[in-house]
Amino acid sequence: MSIPEMSLHKKVFQARKMSKENERPSKGKGGRISPHSESFRVQVALEYINGDYSYPQVGRKYGLPEQTIAGFVSWYKKNQDQFMPEEPVSPESIPLSPKEQQDLEKRLALAEMKIAVLEKVIAIANEEYGTDLKKKAATK
Repeated sequence: MSIPEMSLHKKVFQARKMSKENERPSKGKGGRISPHSESFRVQVALEYINGDYSYPQVGRKYGLPEQTIAGFVSWYKKNQDQFMPEEPVSPESIPLSPKEQQDLEKRLALAEMKIAVLEKVIAIANEEYGTDLKKKAATK
């Protein structure tokens, strides 16, 4: 049994089973109809929440003001249980054979080695080029 890798964004939309009815803009503050679909607002909010990006960076990517991004994030946090029902997964609920567990442990060890190598490459690049690659671009 292989554990499929799926982005949080895909999980949200699979859980919601999006339909055309859900894609219609909903009324926002003051009874106005939002020009952005629910799925777009979820996508933008998740990009900010799960990424290493600031409001201005996400805003530039989508051509939206920072206040709009902040509104999407606030809206998503208030309504996230609607999009992503809480289903805690305990280790006991996923039966793994010894071979599957061994394969996962090998993948984990390989991933940890890759991280160590990439951190070393970043450190060398920082030293040789006098940069700080770990800083966000907006903080420079």
